Amino acid sequence: MDSPREEEEEGEEEDEAEWLSREEEREEAGPREPSAACSRAPGPQRVIMHLDMDCFYAQVEMIRHPELREKPLGVQQKTFVITCNYVARDLGVKKCMTIREAKERCPQLVLVSGEDLTHYREMSYKVTGLLDEFCHKVERLGFDENFIDITDLVDKRLQDPQCDRAMKVSGHVYNHQAVDPGDRTHQRLIMGSHVAADIRAAVHNRLGMTGCAGIASNKLLAKLVSGTFKPNQQTVLFPESCGHLTHSLDHVHKIPGIGYKTAQRLDTLGLSSVISLQSCPVAVLEKEFGAPVAHRIQALSRGEDDSPVTPSGPPQSLSEEDSFKKCCTVSDVRAKLEELLRLLINRLSADGRSAHTLRLTIRQFTPTNKYFNRESRQCPIPTNVAQNISSDGAVVSALMELLMKLFEKMIDVRLTFHLTLLNVCFSNLKAARSSTSSRCSIGFYLTQKKSLAGDDCGVSQTPGSCIKSTPALFEKPDNSPCPAGNNDESLMSLPDNIDMDVFSQLPEDIRKEIVQSPYTAKRSKTIQTNRPTTSTGGIQSFFNKAKMRQQLHSATDEESSPDTVPSPLRKPLRKDIGFGCCASDSVIMDPSSTSHSTCPQGTEPNFGFAMDCTEFEDSNAMLSVPKTIDMNVFSQLPTELQTELMSEWKNQKLTPKIPVKKFQDKVKTSKGQRPSVISHPNNLLKYFKPS
Repeated sequence: MDSPREEEEEGEEEDEAEWLSREEEREEAGPREPSAACSRAPGPQRVIMHLDMDCFYAQVEMIRHPELREKPLGVQQKTFVITCNYVARDLGVKKCMTIREAKERCPQLVLVSGEDLTHYREMSYKVTGLLDEFCHKVERLGFDENFIDITDLVDKRLQDPQCDRAMKVSGHVYNHQAVDPGDRTHQRLIMGSHVAADIRAAVHNRLGMTGCAGIASNKLLAKLVSGTFKPNQQTVLFPESCGHLTHSLDHVHKIPGIGYKTAQRLDTLGLSSVISLQSCPVAVLEKEFGAPVAHRIQALSRGEDDSPVTPSGPPQSLSEEDSFKKCCTVSDVRAKLEELLRLLINRLSADGRSAHTLRLTIRQFTPTNKYFNRESRQCPIPTNVAQNISSDGAVVSALMELLMKLFEKMIDVRLTFHLTLLNVCFSNLKAARSSTSSRCSIGFYLTQKKSLAGDDCGVSQTPGSCIKSTPALFEKPDNSPCPAGNNDESLMSLPDNIDMDVFSQLPEDIRKEIVQSPYTAKRSKTIQTNRPTTSTGGIQSFFNKAKMRQQLHSATDEESSPDTVPSPLRKPLRKDIGFGCCASDSVIMDPSSTSHSTCPQGTEPNFGFAMDCTEFEDSNAMLSVPKTIDMNVFSQLPTELQTELMSEWKNQKLTPKIPVKKFQDKVKTSKGQRPSVISHPNNLLKYFKPS
């Protein structure tokens, strides 16, 4: 129930002398005295209520079928009666009894299948939701149990001068403890009994459900005392009776928070009773469990528990499981896992969140340990599957493949095996994401290699362009050349780093999801606002590969002035500029293309939505870019880094710092020796390799 915690300093609420005197009194008084610590809980006195619904599954069935209320009713799973109503219990039927034995004791027993948990789960959340209306500090514990911290409700009622019920307990008092009207703790617990009675009445009136309640100063004691009087009753535990309650437990595994395996380890130490655990030296427990766990379990044995009531919120995991007598073939395992998986997918679809972790739990049969021999394995769910978990055949196949891999990690299918339980769980639940701009979307990882061009439906065929036409994703049914509506604008609004070759091969629903994402819609508005008024060939008309090469060589050989060849950019390159030229050539604008748009005097034309007319410091900057530089990579760099690199390239007069295709290996000096190549192991330029 609770996780181990570090031991608290006992001297915070009492001085050292008082603490030592109490320890001496405990040693003289015998083993029952340690429970007295329950009455000295540090901090403000809490009032905790534990609500346990009566024969929960049977009550749900009686609400669904009112004609069964007065009949002996049992809820059946497999060959067992997992629960029954109190009419059947009065006739000798008990929980977890076999069907055969139950029928022998009560031949008129009516059995209802409890394999489908949907109705029970729905009622469970209705109960929790109603409790949340009284107090937001509600913690679920299974389908039929809840912790409620009613401390604030008690404080409000005690401040009410018209409250006249403070000195009379509602319900039972554990161990018939006498009430002290002058004790503040007693007053708070008495008022808590009235709050609990009101809550139980509301659950019965609005949902038709009854339950038992325990009222105490912490979660542990409230849970232990809630079942003292059944059914449909409640019990208050005063601090003076704490020791009597804990000593009434016949074994340490009856203490909430001490599980089956911990109880086994305590048995090996000879600590099977609560009294022996209370009186055991803490050093012995520390040696076996470590200090935090040792102090924790010994505090629980004394009824001490300061764990808060934590609001549960939505479930952190969803699971489906099935138990059986024997499952010993891979085909049976696969069939049962697929059945559980489909049920789980339906629940996840109703939940509305996406699951990112898949867990498989199995239980192998052993004669000595039939119910507690579980083993689990889990793995992450691939992102493309996690975002679209449904009953679709491809999705189910992908998840089944993961489940079988987890199964084979635990079971060697080449050997015989005997399973009695399978459990499939979706965990790591998160809110579903629809934006393709996140790292969980496939659109985030598409890298641009080709750029879109033109305002018309076709693609610019300018020489030197690397653009290829995309498939008719947005074509109308009549196969018209232009998409319907503004789909061409949607294509232009795709992020710059989208590889159109990859994009065109995606399924149609994924492509539409990427285009219709909020990021794309926002970008589309930007494009419509900044689109140039006249454009015959799009931005590609300014990138003529042949002319760029010719101008680059002539500019290099003749050492032309800035007035001879216009500078293509008068500011550092920006990452949102889409280059259509090949990466192995330097970028030079075609001077004849400047007639497509005009700019104020002293600035350059506006080439599409990505370029602007800001002055650059050096008009020959682009002439300094080596041919080996990939402009797509270069355009993604920060502005300051672009400026620094271009300045360095200019000073070195276009001498590439990275050998291209081992050209220098063929060059000989006058003495027949190869020139030495200066290496730059830590230079950023080593990452600019020709593609």
